[in-house]
Amino acid sequence: MWPSKTGKRVTRRLQAALVAAIIAMGMLVPTGALAHAALKSSTPAAGETLDRLPDEIELHFNEPVRLIRATAIDRNGTNQALDADTSGADVRLRFSDPNIRGTVMVSYRVESEDGHPVGGTLVFDIGTPSAKPLVAVGEGSGLSLPIAIWLVHTATVLFLAFVVGGALFDRWLGARNSPTASAATVMLPGAALLASGLYLQGLDEQGSGLVFAGAAPLEIAVQGNAAICASLFFLSLLTIALPLARSKTTGRVLAVVALMLAASAFTFSGHCSAADPRWLARAAIFLHSATLLFWAGSLPSLWKLGRTSPNLRPLSSFSRMIPIPFLVMILAGIVLAIVELPALIQLLSSLYGRILTVKVVLVVCLCMVAVYNRFWLTAPTLAGNPVARERLRRSIVFEIFLAVAIIGTAGLWRFAGPGQVEAAEVSQVLSIHLHSEKAMAQLELGAEASGTRKVHVAIMGPDFDALDPRQVVLRLRNPGSAIEPIKFELTKAPEGGWEVEGCPVRDPKGWLADLEVLVDDFHAVHLEGGLSD
Repeated sequence: MWPSKTGKRVTRRLQAALVAAIIAMGMLVPTGALAHAALKSSTPAAGETLDRLPDEIELHFNEPVRLIRATAIDRNGTNQALDADTSGADVRLRFSDPNIRGTVMVSYRVESEDGHPVGGTLVFDIGTPSAKPLVAVGEGSGLSLPIAIWLVHTATVLFLAFVVGGALFDRWLGARNSPTASAATVMLPGAALLASGLYLQGLDEQGSGLVFAGAAPLEIAVQGNAAICASLFFLSLLTIALPLARSKTTGRVLAVVALMLAASAFTFSGHCSAADPRWLARAAIFLHSATLLFWAGSLPSLWKLGRTSPNLRPLSSFSRMIPIPFLVMILAGIVLAIVELPALIQLLSSLYGRILTVKVVLVVCLCMVAVYNRFWLTAPTLAGNPVARERLRRSIVFEIFLAVAIIGTAGLWRFAGPGQVEAAEVSQVLSIHLHSEKAMAQLELGAEASGTRKVHVAIMGPDFDALDPRQVVLRLRNPGSAIEPIKFELTKAPEGGWEVEGCPVRDPKGWLADLEVLVDDFHAVHLEGGLSD
């Protein structure tokens, strides 16, 4: 047995680590859903000016999407629903009123492959911009809806673990006369949680916040992957509650089937389900979920066993077999982390990576507790040592808290895709050298988090000597489209050179740059070139 002082010291350290991890998890509460699918480009681009309304608005995302809704707001504030065609990652929108002029806002909301909704607004001008710029009605739901989604999701996973994983333990490893939950005890809370999750998913897809909106949210949610997940979860619970499960052999088979149904449901949602290679990601999700549900679901049964039962054979059986599924759970989790976060540099630079770090800390605590239980407490407990038995029960309670913390932390990933910003960014920094007989310029277009570009220009003389012009104006035009030239007046950058933010050019193909440099009050130089040259 572990010496008393050492055991207490280890317990205190584990408790401190858990408290620190839970505090860190609290600091990760989302401030709003970040993008999972990301708009890579649009035609027209944001901020562009056209001489006529295009036949179609084209939106190109980084992954296949399902359009939830698309509306346009004209300069008078009038809304009109847009006709749409969706093909994979491309969405084409059409106006019912071709006579729109002035500033136009196109608001869209799509569901990404991982089942999470993404919204955005594209603003452009037809002819002369509106005198009073339109203001979009914010779609942010604040913290209430994300927190509700997270709480219901965490409660649902925990309920599935305790019902399905607990049933698997009781029917395969438990005592012969283990009590079984009634069908009502399983189905009523399960149905309430699943219906609540679907309703919140529909509210999120609507972008309407945490409000009662009739049956519309459910009608929207059942069209996506959330309905598949909820259906598989429901079938899993129903399989456990079937009267046929009262038979020993049938009950064991149905417990395995229920676990497979529940684990399969996780492969239809979440960021990992859309990661490549798809087969590897989904296989890892299935194994990770199945073993997690079994491990977490076994804990309450083990705790009750240590409190009342004189027969500790299930504890012995569990102690012998749990290392294999536990190792599978850890290895599958590592695979998922590698698939989702291929670069370690992203570990602390993204919300996804920070959540992963907290989860790793919790898993390390879990591994320490598991080793302590198996090698220092299980054997004395089986030998009839009452002190070890009581310590094991307390350790299992601590393990249950760890399970809740791990599942809760994993639920935060819904709001933090590993590439939510990276996927939306334009591919790289564009660098173009422009020159004439009187001046040269190095033009760089870097990516901004909003998906636009920041322009930086360094002006030099023909002999690479520095120039200090009075004014620098950049004009961008695309002769192959119905887009009027876009004019930017650059300002002096603190680090030198000239700059401007918010350039809407994402794809440089077809765009020409005209850089007007006012050298002094009487001389101006024009430097021209293509952005894709």
